[in-house]
Amino acid sequence: MTLMKSLLLGSAATLVVVAGAQAADLPTKKGAPAAEYVKVCKVGDIAGFVIPGSDTCLKISGYVNAQIAMGNVKDEYTLAPLPVKWLWSPDFPYPGWQNTATALKKTKAADQVSDIGYYTRGQVNFDAVTNTAMGPLLAHIELQANAGDNRFDSTSGGAVLNAGYVQWAGITAGKHGSFYDYLAGGDTWKDFLSPDHSGTPINLLAYTATFGGGFSATVSLEQNESVSGFAGASDNFGFPFFSNFFILGTGNVTSISGTALGVRSPDIVASLDVTQSWGGAHLAGVAHNDRYSISASWNEKGIPLASPTIASLGSSVDTWGYGVIGGVTFNLPMLSAGSKIAFQGAYTEGAIGYSGAGSPGWGEQDQGFNTNGNGVLFPMADGIFDTDGAFHKSKAWSAAAQLTWKVSPNFEIDPEVSYANVEYDSATAAEWGISPKAYAWWVGAVFDWSPVKNLDFALDAVYESSHQDTPAGWNVENGAFKNESDGFNGRIHVVRSF
Repeated sequence: MTLMKSLLLGSAATLVVVAGAQAADLPTKKGAPAAEYVKVCKVGDIAGFVIPGSDTCLKISGYVNAQIAMGNVKDEYTLAPLPVKWLWSPDFPYPGWQNTATALKKTKAADQVSDIGYYTRGQVNFDAVTNTAMGPLLAHIELQANAGDNRFDSTSGGAVLNAGYVQWAGITAGKHGSFYDYLAGGDTWKDFLSPDHSGTPINLLAYTATFGGGFSATVSLEQNESVSGFAGASDNFGFPFFSNFFILGTGNVTSISGTALGVRSPDIVASLDVTQSWGGAHLAGVAHNDRYSISASWNEKGIPLASPTIASLGSSVDTWGYGVIGGVTFNLPMLSAGSKIAFQGAYTEGAIGYSGAGSPGWGEQDQGFNTNGNGVLFPMADGIFDTDGAFHKSKAWSAAAQLTWKVSPNFEIDPEVSYANVEYDSATAAEWGISPKAYAWWVGAVFDWSPVKNLDFALDAVYESSHQDTPAGWNVENGAFKNESDGFNGRIHVVRSF
């Protein structure tokens, strides 16, 4: 028995070894590698997905806005030359001055301009954020491209960097909306009369300190408003002087021009904000450096002026203007969830870009405060030089209110109203024969219907009426002055967000 058991055990062991050897020679089938799934993430307010191989959370968003706009001004006027009847005009302060274009001529340009225009915008946003020991590190990019017929907005063009900035530990650096703004351009597609450096962000470097109770404070060094352009390329250069005012070839001066000098300081903004359950409030101020010059050129056959003046000497200024803005928003839960009303007021001296007066919604037809020949012929500037070379700062202010009424979860009405006023030193305005004061009203509303998530059908309807005072010394013989101008604009939008 013992011998038999030994033989059986030995045979079994041999079979196991042989089977194992044969199995080792057989081909094997490896298991599929583990799938790499996209990881969802949320850092701060950014919800997106983790970029593979990194600890960065990326969010991609954007929208497509397709719109049709309609509207026009009722009448258009331009300054038209008149025959010269005298060399020595009693209506101007110095011998030899002659206004060669003091008649307002009604043109047919409004009839030649289309009452309808088409416009499409596509925008893609990228938010990349990473957690750090001192809070989220964020990079934000907005790429925007527009296509249109140039009637109401931009023509077709390549992609532009609408915004791009870095935020970390309270620091904001890059192209970002101004920390001065509150309501910015309002709810309608076209800006109402309000300081707006947010719809088109500007370059800045800022620090925000956050306190308890919803309070925060910011100090921001921002791109100088004069150089970035405001209400036209030349209207901001400290000398709102119609190019058609000049001394004749038989006189002394053939041209006078105002120029913005090089930037020596950023616009310095400081703001205080609070957000609580009842709503929120905003208070901000800005210091703006005014650096402008005025110069003249001569005709050699000219007749010398009686005494040295700005026209013969030229002048420059390096001073400071300022602006203040305040706003408050109240939530209206008694009306409906999400409803609110907001109020804003702004005032400036020598910093007209922060007043809200230079943001007329009727920019397509130059309605409002503008010097391009349509609507009210009123120039925008931080100030004007008088004939003795002194610089007088403009004074401008605006007020605005807007209501957000959530009629239902899918339908919203946003009415808004604004007013703006600009004044120049009356004596200086009289010297140059320009209007010393202008103001404008703006009334509009947005009707927004969202049948499904991320899809909006909206109708904008806006009306603006502008007025300017008659310039001193206006010669009735040369035609009546056009004080009023108004117009209506409506837009239909289809917006798909993602």
